[in-house]
Amino acid sequence: MGLVLVQYQLLRTGLLLEKAKIDQGMRVALADVNISINRSYETQLMLQRLHQKKERALASPELLIPHRLEDSLQLFVDQALSRGGILMEYELGLLAPFQKDTLLVTADFHKDNARFEEFRRRLNGQLTSTCQCQPELHLHVNHLFNYLLGRLAILIVPSILFLLLLVFCLAWLIRNLNRQKRLDVVKNDFINNLTHELKTPVFSSSLLLKMLRQRLQNQPPKVQEYLQLMEKENEQMKGHIEKVLELASLENGKYELDQQLRDVHVLIEQLTERYHLQLEAQGGRLLLDLQAEESHAQVDQVHLQNALQNIIENAIKYNPAPLQLRIRSYNTEAHLHLEVADDGIGIALEHQKKIFEKFYRVPTGNLHTVKGFGLGLSYVKHIIEAHDGLLELQSMPGQGSTFSILLPYQKRESLQKETINA
Repeated sequence: MGLVLVQYQLLRTGLLLEKAKIDQGMRVALADVNISINRSYETQLMLQRLHQKKERALASPELLIPHRLEDSLQLFVDQALSRGGILMEYELGLLAPFQKDTLLVTADFHKDNARFEEFRRRLNGQLTSTCQCQPELHLHVNHLFNYLLGRLAILIVPSILFLLLLVFCLAWLIRNLNRQKRLDVVKNDFINNLTHELKTPVFSSSLLLKMLRQRLQNQPPKVQEYLQLMEKENEQMKGHIEKVLELASLENGKYELDQQLRDVHVLIEQLTERYHLQLEAQGGRLLLDLQAEESHAQVDQVHLQNALQNIIENAIKYNPAPLQLRIRSYNTEAHLHLEVADDGIGIALEHQKKIFEKFYRVPTGNLHTVKGFGLGLSYVKHIIEAHDGLLELQSMPGQGSTFSILLPYQKRESLQKETINA
């Protein structure tokens, strides 16, 4: 609509400019006609005789004067318009308004017809003394708007073609977006149905494995090892299914976060307890640099810890040991900043905007040394945005990655007031 409005204003401005040029050209042309009449003594005599016809009717030889005068005036007008580059149809009238006399009009000339654009010029010079009158030359132009449009065709045609192309592209885009939306709904429904169908046998397998462990308590260690491996794989499958279901619920807006005022530092310390020993066993370490003075925020404990856990586990899975992992916090004017930084392999720039998309994994050719569905960072993004936060990534290949989480925090003064009111 904005482009249509701009095109309309440009067309309107072009028409006004062209109309001003036509007005100027017509004034020059009528001035030339006035000069041509003053140079033609025969034309002046015909005007004089037409002006005197009230006193003395035209004689038989003089009946041709109106036709001869009309031809002469049209010749003068045509020559003047041609010199000005104006080619249009017109009706001509020669009036003497002070004497209330109509000296000459062409067949389709109508003084009071509003369809016509009128141009007039009072004729002066020698002819006024010759004919003893003060005639006015009137030109009526019909369809002037169409004539102006014709002169602006070089501007109008590309504009119309461009607008038609724009409308076509917009319609095509809307059609594709609606199609994409329908496909996305079908895809989500399929994933939800599939995960629900998988959930039943997985949980049944989990129950059967528990019963089997009770029956095989006295079996050799090798049997126990196999059972433990089966239980671990089953739990991993349950985790994937739950993650898909939770992510689908977040995308559909059907899941409500249990947001409560919590100390984010405490949640981080609880979460990272399990990773200290794991990284140290691999020769790495986990550093906590929690410097934020205001660390309380309205968060869902389970989902926020899951989001941080996904980032930490991705850093451990995708980077070779030993790994240095650092979790830092600090405050800005309106946010609590959390940074999870590693010194691993980093992520190339062309993949950084895509890794938060569902099912996207950084391509590694035909080798998939790390298992996964590409759901972890998509889940993290949805969780942080559901907290009215922001998730950012800074990474360079070979220089590690830094995930930054911005959360709105609650100031200490507000906490004290809530405590006093409670």
